[in-house]
Amino acid sequence: MKFSIITSRNEKEIIVKSFDIIEYEILKSKKNDDFIILNNKPSNNDAIYLQGIITDKNLFTLEIRLEFENGFSQYGIENVSQADCLAIFKNYYEGHLPNLEQWEDITRYIKQHFYDTEIGINQETVHPSFNDYFKNDFYFSISDFYSPFGNDAGFDAMMEAENFLRKDDSNNFYLIQLIDQINIESYNYDEKKDNKNLHFIIHDHNAIVAIGFTNLKVNGYILEDVKEKTLSSLHFLNQVQKHENYQIMISDLSKVKAETYGS
Repeated sequence: MKFSIITSRNEKEIIVKSFDIIEYEILKSKKNDDFIILNNKPSNNDAIYLQGIITDKNLFTLEIRLEFENGFSQYGIENVSQADCLAIFKNYYEGHLPNLEQWEDITRYIKQHFYDTEIGINQETVHPSFNDYFKNDFYFSISDFYSPFGNDAGFDAMMEAENFLRKDDSNNFYLIQLIDQINIESYNYDEKKDNKNLHFIIHDHNAIVAIGFTNLKVNGYILEDVKEKTLSSLHFLNQVQKHENYQIMISDLSKVKAETYGS
């Protein structure tokens, strides 16, 4: 079995020839967010990597990924001491998995939740974290015009964003590019200027809202720049259409802590 590691100290993948280098990197991990990822080929009893990250003073959070022909499972465990972390990594390096009955199955939080034409959108088909903030029925509608995915622009934008996220080289941090391509000149409503093409402008803002909520529906989080543009579009739509749903969306989305680059 061949192993390689990536660490916060050196993000270039390095071939591992002995456990000494793994031990060295774990012992060197001192600060919050220091990490080590141990990759292996072929799989180790279906496991393809073990990773650890410091989340408290010398306490590690560990995750392990198992991949199968038709899917994957991911498990995590928190508050692992440095000594236990070393033991788990050493056993893994020697071909032995930890007792995963003591680990939490976090697969549903890692899994991306894409639209299924046969099932549609409901509380079971979105990321679990989506349900923490967005509880109104209209969030799951593909026919309510005043909802993220219930109008033509919103539904099409959702599908486009999901197609982007399905690509092997996709990155959520690039979702802002889909919004920037829409070329909104201003997020401030100008009655004299905007009323001439209001139908098309509403279409564009509906698309932006859908991209933001797709980020949340698929991954369970939203990027800071995407959240900012989504809220700006919601404020615009609320100005010109004055619908209660927009006010609810603004309130709910404002409570979501956005992710930033590198966090």
